[in-house]
Amino acid sequence: MTQDAKVDQIVYSMEVIRQQLEEIEGQIQSLAVILQDLATSTDFLKNMSKIEGDSLIPIGRGLYIEGEVKNKERVVVNIGSSAYKKATVEDALSILEERKNDAAKALESSRNSEGELQQRYAQLEDYLNRIYKK
Repeated sequence: MTQDAKVDQIVYSMEVIRQQLEEIEGQIQSLAVILQDLATSTDFLKNMSKIEGDSLIPIGRGLYIEGEVKNKERVVVNIGSSAYKKATVEDALSILEERKNDAAKALESSRNSEGELQQRYAQLEDYLNRIYKK
């Protein structure tokens, strides 16, 4: 393989890695928003029994509605595929905790992948720099 072909291959690999990094950065941002929403929902459920009268009720993504919570023992939980079920507050908190754990693991995995790709990109960049300094 000629040096020019090798350089072209490295440049192409760097572009692929850059695109993968952009995708992972989007995933990381999405997971961070999901974790924030889960934390907001968890906090609300933990304090729901103390609410009296009108309150701001979180509905996700930083949105709230003003209203009164009439039933403080049961909530409706999305269980996937547009299916919902009634659950006790304790069961809902367990479900949210499991979702937070899953999202945190996915976030950690994405950050690890991002680090590995950044390292690989830096290695390729360093290699190109050494070629051009010759």
